Amino acid sequence: MDVKYSHVNRLIGDELTQQEVRNILSAMEIDILEENGDDFKVAIPTNKVDVTREADVIEEILRIYGLNKVAIPSQVKSALTYGLQPDPFKIRNMAGDYLASNGFNEIMAVSITESKYFKEIFPLDEKELIHINNTSNMHLDVMRPMMLFSGLEAIVHNQNRRAADLKLFEFGRTYRKTEDKYKEQEHLTLFLTGQRYAESWLNSDKEQVTFHTIKAFVNNILTKLGVSGYQVSDSENAIFSKGLNYHRGPKSLVEFGKVKGKLTTAMDIKQAVFYADINWDMVLRSLKNHKIDFVELNKYPSIRRDLALVLDRKVNFNEVEAIARKTGKKLLQSINLFDVFADEKKLGEGKKSYAVSMVFEDPTKTLKDKEVEKVMNQMIQGFENKLDAEIRK
Repeated sequence: MDVKYSHVNRLIGDELTQQEVRNILSAMEIDILEENGDDFKVAIPTNKVDVTREADVIEEILRIYGLNKVAIPSQVKSALTYGLQPDPFKIRNMAGDYLASNGFNEIMAVSITESKYFKEIFPLDEKELIHINNTSNMHLDVMRPMMLFSGLEAIVHNQNRRAADLKLFEFGRTYRKTEDKYKEQEHLTLFLTGQRYAESWLNSDKEQVTFHTIKAFVNNILTKLGVSGYQVSDSENAIFSKGLNYHRGPKSLVEFGKVKGKLTTAMDIKQAVFYADINWDMVLRSLKNHKIDFVELNKYPSIRRDLALVLDRKVNFNEVEAIARKTGKKLLQSINLFDVFADEKKLGEGKKSYAVSMVFEDPTKTLKDKEVEKVMNQMIQGFENKLDAEIRK
């Protein structure tokens, strides 16, 4: 076995002379067969079956030399390494743990699927599909361009085995071809169908999952991860009969809603399915500059004001909230929609009424009624001018 004197000193961490090494090896009946400068060759006795490497020989030398003779260095040198921030594995586990703790099961579908889905059920431009030559499973002939059908297949599989109440999530990738380039994107998808709670005497009304159920889960995931500052608009995705799009400018962060009935019927699914597609790549990018600020609890009292607005049916609460927050600025701490009333006989055709509560606080002093009234009047003016709202008395 070949050994180097320099390696002996490097691994032991002390300076042993070549003669000291020879004496120790001789005492252990390990013969030196050849010696050439820094290199030497030894013959290992048959009673030392665990000595199979150079490092094992050096360990034997150290055992005889004595660990107590090795000086403790005054300096410790270490190489620092920096990982990706935020850590994508920690963020993924955080989202997965939240979903699992709320009754979701994770699915892991393959990244290849059937092209018939995108020709017969949900037509896509043929140029976007990435075809593969799959000789073992010829029906799986394209890389999946979307995550929807992976989840619908899982729902069909469970439905056929009398498991109709499902909460599923999947981390995965989609693949599309754009001009001469291939686009690969990471997603987190959620699927909800059936009853909201497990069958029980406590759940006698058999409450079904709704659009608001999946909206709550999406909002909670984004809040838990610290994603904020996005815009909200109605989704124009042909997947949904009713859906929302959380986005930053033209870039979509998450789209979710109720899957169109013609898609679920084509997959032979007998109940409503709610689906959310989170752009996981964009979530990770948005967290790079995320900072958490801790604020002391306000010691001054808050003031609540309620307002009833008659609006056009097409106006959503997000538009109301945007105007309120822009006007209220730092004083407006929260805004909540606590009632929706729609009666054309009382309100007029195409109208609805929002009952909105607003809470005002000032961290530096006790607010006065006249200060709040000033902000409220500005808000009312904004609602009337921008939303054509009517204030109900």
